[in-house]
Amino acid sequence: MSPGYRKYSQAYQKSAVHTMDQRKLIVMMYDGAIKFITLAIRRMGEQDRYGSHTNLSKAKSIIAELMASLNMDQGGDIAANLQKLYIYMFNELIESNINLDANKAEHVLSLLKELREAWKGLDVQSSPPGPQGGGGAPSGPGGSKRVNIQG
Repeated sequence: MSPGYRKYSQAYQKSAVHTMDQRKLIVMMYDGAIKFITLAIRRMGEQDRYGSHTNLSKAKSIIAELMASLNMDQGGDIAANLQKLYIYMFNELIESNINLDANKAEHVLSLLKELREAWKGLDVQSSPPGPQGGGGAPSGPGGSKRVNIQG
């Protein structure tokens, strides 16, 4: 790939992310975290410590970005609860990484899948996204969905 094309491509991708609907961006972040945790679990089964570590690190980075996107001023209790859940998931991935514990990673994976479905199911017309879309709550016409965590 030529340097000129690469530069153009990177500028296009950056522009696409900045103009994307915040809900879609959050769903994409969940997709990425789900992908990396799934790969990490597979690597744990193969006893590939480096591979599992690399993928769990990527998933933790995404969860940290989700935490940073929360709008704590406008999100109220929902943003505070999401923050606690993200912290919990982040810590579980650390424990999973240290102990090669696929069960902890699988639990985080199930939580992320639930959250992803909640965000994906949002009624786009219900409320416009704010400048920081992560502070809202996944609730649509059917109400909110409770996420159960253990531990």
